[in-house]
Parts: sequence; C-alpha cells; structure tokens
Amino acid sequence: LFNKGAIDAPFELVPPITNQGSCFTFLPQKGIVAPNGLQPIKISFSSMLLEPFEEEFQFDVIGSPKPVILTIRGRVTGLSLHFNIDGLHFGDVSFGFPQTLSCRLTNTSVVPITFHLRIPEDGLGQPSVTSFVQVKDNSRPSWVKGTLSQYHMEPVEFTITPSTETIPAEGFQEIEVTLCSNDVGQYNYQMLVDVDDVGEDVLAVPVTARCVVPQLRLLNTTLNFGQCALKVPYQDTLTIVNDSPLPGCYGVLPQKRKTTTPLWYSSPEPCGIIEPYSTAKIPITIEAQALGDH
Repeated sequence: LFNKGAIDAPFELVPPITNQGSCFTFLPQKGIVAPNGLQPIKISFSSMLLEPFEEEFQFDVIGSPKPVILTIRGRVTGLSLHFNIDGLHFGDVSFGFPQTLSCRLTNTSVVPITFHLRIPEDGLGQPSVTSFVQVKDNSRPSWVKGTLSQYHMEPVEFTITPSTETIPAEGFQEIEVTLCSNDVGQYNYQMLVDVDDVGEDVLAVPVTARCVVPQLRLLNTTLNFGQCALKVPYQDTLTIVNDSPLPGCYGVLPQKRKTTTPLWYSSPEPCGIIEPYSTAKIPITIEAQALGDH
C-alpha cells in the first residue's frame, strides 16, 4: 500500500466472504501508512480447488470515501504424475536371484514434486538373502529347509532406487525396482507414491511376480569308489542338472560326523549356481575310517 496523501492513512482489510477468498491470508491485515510511505503486505494462498479464480480484496481507509481494491487472478492446477508403464510384472523369478525392472515417473505439472515410493506389503525384517551370498558358505543355517520361515519378521525383498527424489517441473525420474525373493509363491503388490504437501497414495502401480525354485536333479544318484585304502582320500564327481528356464542354487550340506562314522565325505567346492538348461560338476572327496563295505 502506498500513501500519496499528507496525513497518516489507517487501513484495514475487509474480510473476504467467498470460498476461494478465504484461501488467502494477508499480513498485516490492518495498520497505518505514513505520508508518502509504503506498507508491504505478505499474501499467502493455499487451495485444494482445481479451478481458475478472480478475487477482489478491499482495504478500508479511514477518511477515504472509496476502499482500495486489489484484484488477484490465477488458476489452481493439480499435480500431474504418471508412470510410463501399466505395472511392474516380473513374471517367474528364481528363489534368491535378484531381478530388476525399470520405469519412469514423469511430472507434467508446472511445479517441482517431491515423491516417496513404497511397497506396503514388503517385509520389515532384514534384507533377503541372495543366492550369490548363499553359495559362499554351505554351513549357513538357511540351507536347512524351513529356517527362513522361523524369522519373526518377513525379509525386505524389494529395493527401490531412488525411493525418494524431487522431480523438477515438467521433468522425469528413472526408477529401478529390484526383487530378491525369499518366499515361494505369488506376489500381487502395489508400489505407492506419496507426495510432500499433498498426501499419501497419490498414485499406485501394480507389482506382480511368482517365485519358484527350479527342480534340480542328479545325473547319477550313486558314486561307486570301488576298493579304497583306509584313511586315504579319494575324489569323484557328481553331475547336477538344471532342466528349467531359471537359474538354481545348490549346496552339499556338511556331514554330521561322529567318532563311529565309517566313511567321511566332503567337497572342496560344495556350493554353486547352475544356469538354466545346463549342468554343473560337484567334486566329492571320501575317506574311509573303518574296514569293510560302506
């Protein structure tokens, strides 16, 4: 407000009565402007109504026959976010083998948007175990059937990169979603988008997958070492076959030996990954601890 007069000008905002007018805040709403003085007024606006607007605001000035009128025009536009895909469909994934899909989140609105991505159905425990970690040690408890289900909290199986970011106006963000499944079965989840200063679940994209374990088989189920000397190591090879289109993870479990165990066995390379439609060789070492047939 600018006072062109020679005396003080007390002013006061006339409270707006329209719905859109009530979305505006003026600070200060009243005061005194000195002769030839200026009074800055801060105007704040926040609206959830997606429509154009034109509002007149009046300031009564003591001693003036007419109010001072300020007209504000504009348009409220909604946030416009969209993915370039209809869903993240992983298809069949092998237990413990990470698979990654990519998508793009585009902001077609005229303001920057800060988003947060989450998959509510994902677990809250430790990160899931990958096969590449699993094959480093054949004594890991997770080689034993059922041990993963003993954990109190389901593992975190999804990794979203980035999970939060600010997209500039009319910009986009490439996003990678990796699934490392430790749970055999079907996935019908959703990846939700939360937006700062707007709310949660602004956008959702389906996430589907099926986790399976490929059926591996042995080419020969018996190793015949023939006649062996006592406490002398001998080695032969097992051949494991993967007839499925998915990779597999295998491990020779450590032998539970006792003092009376007549035959010891082990493998210098007990663990490995076998590719789809392929075979793998597993060296097996034995050492007889007692005379006789075993």
